[in-house]
Amino acid sequence: MSDYQQRERQVGTGVLLTNRFKKGNGPDWKGELKLERAYAAGETVRLAAWTKETSGGALISLKEDNYVKPEGEVVETKSNRNPFPSKRMRDDDDVPF
Repeated sequence: MSDYQQRERQVGTGVLLTNRFKKGNGPDWKGELKLERAYAAGETVRLAAWTKETSGGALISLKEDNYVKPEGEVVETKSNRNPFPSKRMRDDDDVPF
């Protein structure tokens, strides 16, 4: 049993491990996720995942992705970034010509 299988899960985290006992159409990965909150039937659970190599083999580390952007917050992307800074940001007053 790997350290990841024995470890007590933090709320909102989980792990998928390679299924060493796979037979036929069995799953390639098996694991668990300790949920942060109760979900209703049919509700979508968003996950974030990272692949990791350990001495026991490959695994996928999971985390519940419950991030909600605060209202009014704008995330800067290439499409909404202004390539021309405002006059306030430029210091043209010191230019002698």
